[in-house]
Amino acid sequence: MVRKRFFHQLLILGLMFSPAIAQAETVFAVVGGMSGPYEQIGSWFKNGSRGAIEEINSSGGLLGEQLKFIVRDDDCDADKAKVIAEELAGLKVSFVMGHLCSDASIAASDIYEKNGVIAISPSSTNPALTDRGFSNIFRTTGRDDMQGFVLAEHILRNFKTKPLALIYDKNVYSHDVIKVARKFLHQAGKEGVVFEEAPAMPYDFSVIMDKIAGKKAEVVLYPAHPEQLASFVRQRKARGLRFVLLGGDTFTNVTLEKKEMHLLDGVQFSFPPDPAHDRRNKAIVKKFKDQGINPEAFTFYSYAAVQVWAQAVRVAGSLKASEVSKVLKSRKFDTVLGEIGFDGKGDISNPGFVMYVYNKGKRYYFE
Repeated sequence: MVRKRFFHQLLILGLMFSPAIAQAETVFAVVGGMSGPYEQIGSWFKNGSRGAIEEINSSGGLLGEQLKFIVRDDDCDADKAKVIAEELAGLKVSFVMGHLCSDASIAASDIYEKNGVIAISPSSTNPALTDRGFSNIFRTTGRDDMQGFVLAEHILRNFKTKPLALIYDKNVYSHDVIKVARKFLHQAGKEGVVFEEAPAMPYDFSVIMDKIAGKKAEVVLYPAHPEQLASFVRQRKARGLRFVLLGGDTFTNVTLEKKEMHLLDGVQFSFPPDPAHDRRNKAIVKKFKDQGINPEAFTFYSYAAVQVWAQAVRVAGSLKASEVSKVLKSRKFDTVLGEIGFDGKGDISNPGFVMYVYNKGKRYYFE
């Protein structure tokens, strides 16, 4: 009798800890720059994903399982992104919310496509990410060609007669935004009095500042990564130069000390519309703030990426990339960004770019 009871207990323990019983979670990955100059954006990625998970899990989870995510830091580096993508493919992760930077997203996308992983970036804006026609790659933000057009239009509307300087970095993001903006400006008869490539580290902008001063440029368009922008505004202040500084979405993450935030005052930049201002998200914003979180910038675009993937999985009744991808490209989804869909390339249907301005360290819609 004791022996039978012993084997009965072993059977119960075996059932309790068997893989079939323990498998009660679906795991996806949140990937992007998570440290150094990207730490703040990384927190937005994680907060947005966590908010969406709480909503999904509270409504029954996904295909009968609870959602959770793991985090990987690619440091916005293409080679690191490839290593992480291979790791996630090996782990049989079905969905990646990321990457942050376009170079990293593009490098990882080949691996995701090959291994049947859905990847949705809330922030990678380079057209090449989706223009290659991959079936599993999407984004919940706009594209650089649209961003370049918006910046050109803003210049023509507000600064058409002002001497303009165009500054760019070697990275794909900066180069492409300037390329598109310059094209549309040229078509309208507007040329830059300065057209220069910015220096590499340690970011000594003295030569460029000399040219801006010498040509009396009153407006400077410089889409750059946050660390370059921080150096640029500091050196502008040190030189005592006064010009309107324009840029792209990277101005949401310029890391400055609190006492330096005034250096951004007057900066005008393009970024997608802020869903935190949408009254339909009032309860979500309150929930974040009750947790001590200010849901800025990419928080909602990350939230939406998780939402659309989960909704597509529910419709498909499967985590299989080919089936989920078909759903993503064939219908609209109700999200924190409003109702959105994707075209055949994987580009989002509605959020474009609008202009913002810094004032006293805070961002406001440009009016």
